[in-house]
Amino acid sequence: MSVAIEVRSVGPESFEDILPLLQRFPTPKMTREDWRWMLFRSAWSDNPSHGFALYEGGKALGFIGTIFSTRRLLGRMEPICSLSSWIVLPEHRNASLLLLKPILALRDFTVVNLTPAPVVYDIFSKLGFKPLETERFMLPPVPRLAEAAWAFAGSATLSPDVLRKELDGEERSIFEDLSASPVARHLLLRHGGRKCYLVATPLHKKGIPFAEIQYIGDRELFWQNRILVHAALFRSMGALGLLVDARFHRGPRPLLSLRWPSRRLYRPTRPEIAPEMIDGLYSELMGLRW
Repeated sequence: MSVAIEVRSVGPESFEDILPLLQRFPTPKMTREDWRWMLFRSAWSDNPSHGFALYEGGKALGFIGTIFSTRRLLGRMEPICSLSSWIVLPEHRNASLLLLKPILALRDFTVVNLTPAPVVYDIFSKLGFKPLETERFMLPPVPRLAEAAWAFAGSATLSPDVLRKELDGEERSIFEDLSASPVARHLLLRHGGRKCYLVATPLHKKGIPFAEIQYIGDRELFWQNRILVHAALFRSMGALGLLVDARFHRGPRPLLSLRWPSRRLYRPTRPEIAPEMIDGLYSELMGLRW
């Protein structure tokens, strides 16, 4: 008698079941502890579910990760679910869509998919998800004259002690939640009496190391002092350039910048939740080694 395939909500206790599936992804830099931190250790959330898995008997055949968080959007706390790592064993691909049923049922959550493959993008688009992003800027460390002048009056630090001392409110919580990330860099820009908190992660494009900016607290200040970010992240992570999603852009187009396709999706709970309100925090991008 054949055993029926079922979908189960899975938590940290299922990590060993799911790990062989995750190790099928073309991400050789990811260790078992990287996978555990990224998908099964959301210390900031009390949601017991870390994803949904297809099981046949006692074997996991497929998985889709769910990283839950709560963010303040438009004056109220918004539950968010960031998706990750949708995978099904080749011989069971006909059951892949079963994993989307519990995802589509998350009507009280803004659901975000930051790294969909082209076929996944098409599937989610047909299921009512909207474009979150279409491209990002690839920025060399070449400032405009005004940007260079601004940089002389500003400063940037990656010191955890300084960040803990100077951040407050929601940004202090973000830093405390994500300071254990194995890949994220946390940076504080200062200029005059203003501050801008940033979070960046490493990414290679065509063999060139970049810093991908995942969160920008004060976007105007960031674009005015971008060259300071370049300098700090070059020293910290060897980044030769910055990658910034286009929805975060402010002001004139950066000098010598290139555009790189970057298709991301989301399904907001409210139509007024605009793409520029969604960042890369509390997602797989906080733990993924490319």
